[in-house]
Parts: sequence; C-alpha cells; structure tokens
Amino acid sequence: GPTGVGKTLLAKTLAKSLKLPFAIADATSLTEAGYVGDDVETIITRLIDDAGGDISLAEKGIIYIDEIDKIARKNNGMSITRDVSGEGVQQALLKIIEGTEASVPLSLGRKNPNQEMVKVNTSNILFIIGGAFPGIEEIVRKRYSSKGMGFDESSSIKILNDHEVYLDIKADDITKYGLIPEFVGRIGNIAPLEPLELKDMVNILTKPKNAVIKQYIHMFDMDGVNLEFTDKALKEL
Repeated sequence: GPTGVGKTLLAKTLAKSLKLPFAIADATSLTEAGYVGDDVETIITRLIDDAGGDISLAEKGIIYIDEIDKIARKNNGMSITRDVSGEGVQQALLKIIEGTEASVPLSLGRKNPNQEMVKVNTSNILFIIGGAFPGIEEIVRKRYSSKGMGFDESSSIKILNDHEVYLDIKADDITKYGLIPEFVGRIGNIAPLEPLELKDMVNILTKPKNAVIKQYIHMFDMDGVNLEFTDKALKEL
C-alpha cells in the first residue's frame, strides 16, 4: 500500500490486541551476514527485547519488516559486485521466514565473535512484510494491456485507477518488481491497502478513542469553553 496508509500501525495494533511481543525492522538497514550493517538475526534480538528476555514468548511474536520494496533486485542482468543489501538480504531472510533454529545475539550493537548467542526457533513467528512499491502499478497495467487477437473484447485495458490496480497485485507482479521468487513464495498472503481518501482522513481526526479533535474539545472544555468544528473545517484540516 502507499505511504501513510497505516501498514505499520496495522501490524502494531495486531500485536497489541493479541498481547504478543512485536518488533519492527527496516529492510534498508539490513545487509547480508558478514557485511557492515544489521544482520537479519538482529531483528529477532529486538523481538526478544520486547518479550522482556522471554525466549519462548518471543518465539510466538510478530516481526514487521518495512520498506521491503527498497531491497528489490535492481536489474535482471549479472553483476560483478555482490548486492549485499538487496538480493543478499532477501536470501538471508528466506531461512528465518520459513522456520529455523537461528543463533541470535542477546544484545544489539557492534558485532563481536565472543558475544553471547541464544538459539531461537522462528517456525511460529509471524512475519509481516510491507512496502509502498512505487511503480508497481505500471507492472499490473502492463499485464492487462496485452492485446489479444480476434474479436475478444476482454483483452482491452480494464484497469484505470490506482485503487483497482493495488487491489489486483499478484505474486508475479511482485517478482517482476524485483523480489526473488523463493522469497515471494514463502509469503502466503498479499494484502493490498487502498490509499486514504478525504473521508478517511476526517474519520481519523474524529472517530478513534484518542482522536486529536476529541482531545482539543476536552482541553477547551476544561477551561469552560465549548469548541465545535464544522464539517467544512475538518475537510480543510
């Protein structure tokens, strides 16, 4: 889904509702093991931290990996240099997503061969992987715009707006975008989120329990002032 649509919040709320430990990782900061940057295993270290050091609780936690589109393979050609922060990270993530006994450092920070490691089974950790995937719309549109032969009208372009494009993203489109097939194959479900519209923005301002408009009304009420917002004012905001 597009930026600002609430992908991270959705995953965070899920973990909070289920009372499970939760860790967010940014795919752009990860590198293949042995290179400068965060190893894939450090994500699990963050999950253990959130579980208060309880390994068995961490093994049932939720990990959200954000900005996954930023580590897409840059091109399909062969390269003389290793893509350690792109395809290399995807390869490194394969094993822990599928489920493995990972050796995880107990503390974040500088890599040290003598640091204390702990075994964590990742089989029951839920991995949620998100990204904005700018430009994937064109890949989907291309799929629909391939012309057929004869009198079949169904071969004409069906998708016009971005909403429908996002709702029709398939695994093949993500592979064409630059994620390796083995990685996409381990992700069971694709959940496209639609861009927020004006009415959604107004609902965010007014409906939730801790909505900002409700807070201002309450703050003014404490001083004996009755604060009201018109629909037009909310839309302007």
